[in-house]
Amino acid sequence: MKKIITLISASFLIASSALAGGMIGVKYGVGELEGTQNAYTAGSTTYAAQTKSEDSEYGAIFAEVELPQVDGLSLGIEYVPYTATITVDGNSSDSHLELSDYTTIYGLYSQDVGGVNAYFKGGYSIADIGNVKANYTSTTVNSHDDNLEGIMLGVGVQADIAALIGRAEVTYTDFDTVKVNTTSNGSAAVDKTGDAELLTFSVSIAKSF
Repeated sequence: MKKIITLISASFLIASSALAGGMIGVKYGVGELEGTQNAYTAGSTTYAAQTKSEDSEYGAIFAEVELPQVDGLSLGIEYVPYTATITVDGNSSDSHLELSDYTTIYGLYSQDVGGVNAYFKGGYSIADIGNVKANYTSTTVNSHDDNLEGIMLGVGVQADIAALIGRAEVTYTDFDTVKVNTTSNGSAAVDKTGDAELLTFSVSIAKSF
């Protein structure tokens, strides 16, 4: 994942030097991550699906370059430079996983609507999954998916603030299904799957170049 991010960032910087202009900025937001553990069967017992959510503040850095072929169209990359620990209370211990290197590649189209620019953005997000721990001390995690990834869609407004650019936006990300394989109390291994979606509200400040 880190090698992919490095390659994308380098390509982005090379592209920005050849294009008309763009911006670089910082973002502050709040997000709600909702996850669903899908129903599964272990032995003769079937467990119903469960849904829980986590709210958190976050920060990100981003850069965009304009594509001169289409007025109002730009290409961007956003990176969250933190590791997030997501926990769910269990009966005997805390289950958790860590998400890191959360990166989104996106396209953005803006249009002047009188004093401000309204925009739509769409892209693809990916994060590393690590340090997965099961709910119960008697449960062993045998294997798990390494990435959380999905399609991101967002809308926002943008306006000039002195020599800077201010934005407010909302995004929604629908992640692909992820899988973990576990063993409990010496029983046969069981595949468990989960789905997640992320809703964010954020503000950002950027400087054009």
